[in-house]
Amino acid sequence: MKTRILYIACLMALLSACELIPEQDRLIPIQPPVTDSTRCHVLIEFTGFRCVNCPAAAEIANDLSLFYGERLIVVAMHPASNPFTQGKYDYTCPEADSIYQLMGGTAQTPFPTGNIDFLPTDNDYFLDPSVWASQLLTLHATPYTLHATPYTSYWLVEDSVLGVQAMPDGSVNTAYYHRHVLRAISPLPFTALPAACDPAHCSVVTVFSDSIDNHILNAYETKWITTPATMPGKP
Repeated sequence: MKTRILYIACLMALLSACELIPEQDRLIPIQPPVTDSTRCHVLIEFTGFRCVNCPAAAEIANDLSLFYGERLIVVAMHPASNPFTQGKYDYTCPEADSIYQLMGGTAQTPFPTGNIDFLPTDNDYFLDPSVWASQLLTLHATPYTLHATPYTSYWLVEDSVLGVQAMPDGSVNTAYYHRHVLRAISPLPFTALPAACDPAHCSVVTVFSDSIDNHILNAYETKWITTPATMPGKP
């Protein structure tokens, strides 16, 4: 395990900043218990299609996701406030920009960058990809503490969004697959998808947050799947 983390860390050091769904098809989330053994962290990856170093950061996020499995969820946010997301192509959503600004993001914030569990590090919410692995190791070793009754939100994520991306060699990849793209956030379970979303590539991340400082306590991801209309569900 330590060897794999060191390998990922070495890779990261190379980076520099830069319609309604029918009732029978609705997502039925099942809420698991929130315990130390089932705690899952959320890596928020701030990215943009004009950022030439962002594809490398996406690879780091994917490596970490494969390494940690169900204990890490990656969500890519394209905030409209940053010029790296602005132009002919649009992968933004209002909620991504709201979170970005709440963390202090501006038009000058260098990309790629990210955050884990909505927690600050040395009073800064933005982490360079070179420290994502070490920060995850620290958080995984930190005991789970519930300070107050958590609140629940639902994050709609679409994977494998075919689009355009500036690449490190200066080229433009017109057949680039954007991973884990945030499409919307809701305080209630989703019963509809945006018309442009592909249900086969969508999932909902159920996020439990501390009601005092908003940091993420736990999360789990459920694919958007067809379920019997009579099956009871709970938020």
